[in-house]
Amino acid sequence: MTGEVDIAIVGAGAAGLAAARRARDFGLSFAVLEAKDRIGGRTHTDTDTFGVAWDRGAHWLHSAAVNPLTGIAEALDQPYLARESFRGRHLNLGGRWASDAERDDYNDTIEAAFEAVDALGTRGLDVPAAQALDAGGRWYRLIEHVHEAISGFPPERISALDLHHYHDSGENWPLVRGYGALIEAYGASVPVSLDTPVSVIDRTGKGVVIETPRGSLKARAAIVTVSTNVLARGLIRFSPALPAALQAALEGVPTGAANKVALKFSRNVFDMPDTSYASLMDGRAPSRHAVSFQIRPFGSELAIAYLGGRFAEEMEREGEAAMIDMARAALADMFGSSVLDHVVGAAATAWSSDPHMLGAYSCALPGHAGDRAKLAEPLDGKVFLAGEAVHPSWFSTVQGAYLSGIHAVERAAAAIGHCP
Repeated sequence: MTGEVDIAIVGAGAAGLAAARRARDFGLSFAVLEAKDRIGGRTHTDTDTFGVAWDRGAHWLHSAAVNPLTGIAEALDQPYLARESFRGRHLNLGGRWASDAERDDYNDTIEAAFEAVDALGTRGLDVPAAQALDAGGRWYRLIEHVHEAISGFPPERISALDLHHYHDSGENWPLVRGYGALIEAYGASVPVSLDTPVSVIDRTGKGVVIETPRGSLKARAAIVTVSTNVLARGLIRFSPALPAALQAALEGVPTGAANKVALKFSRNVFDMPDTSYASLMDGRAPSRHAVSFQIRPFGSELAIAYLGGRFAEEMEREGEAAMIDMARAALADMFGSSVLDHVVGAAATAWSSDPHMLGAYSCALPGHAGDRAKLAEPLDGKVFLAGEAVHPSWFSTVQGAYLSGIHAVERAAAAIGHCP
């Protein structure tokens, strides 16, 4: 691969594909270089493992009523399920289901917990979210679990100020055919060089030179959409090296851990409506981590467990078999051991081990809420970072990545003197 373009785009996830489409709208020449053999990045709908769609990565249209990808989903005939909230989720306490009063108490407590964390951020305190939480409270394991699922880190490693900056309109609508399917449809018209990992970005000359195993590419500017962990760990080498301030910002906004375990059943073994949500917090075992499930999404015979933060990291290190055993044990405790007789398949994700991702989504550590703005600053006026970590208020989401890609191209176009 050789040649020269206006814009080189590294990564074909939502940010890279959005950047490519906007560059095309501007009349700019571009090339998209993707290390994987597929597009979509951290959105990936798997239809091969079980013969039905399930998202290994992102799944919900967060803040759906104001999410720009909601309209794109409608235009591309990618249906979604509009749900008001998760407040009606089922809750198992280990051997029994919570009463309505207990569920209400939990819901009230978790809402108060998030309000307490937000109060720290409102005061401008860039401190651990854990400072606002009662670790001895009855529902703390569930509160910790939800924080880990949202941010990819436990509360003591989440900046309360960063979380305060996150814009959440409250709607989380799952996509029927999968988020990965939506992003794949959105990017279908974008030419992408797959299996083309970038090893070096050389900015010593007038523009940039991108080195890959398939050759080098010259560009007037580059947009880099890979995760903060990939950049912080030097998997792409920059020449000259990244400035110390940018390196510190990458390390201050690491990519956290989140994974899923999917179990396929031969028939419907759950006495619940389609696309139900159920959580387990075992009151009999205080050291057992809480876990949540999506039950029979859109009528498929699946149960999908969600793990985040420290628990996701620990389980991923133990391996796929251990993750599957954990999910099986949780479902047996919730629904009875007989449901396991009908398991006909299982799979687990491992995003932190994926060499092209090294995690799920970003979280600013305490004391580092301001680092996202540093990630958005151009490097020598010709290298622009994009991706969910760069967006100031929709980080950790696909729409944040999408918007950051568009913004990066607009800034790059201005930097190279292109007037669309």
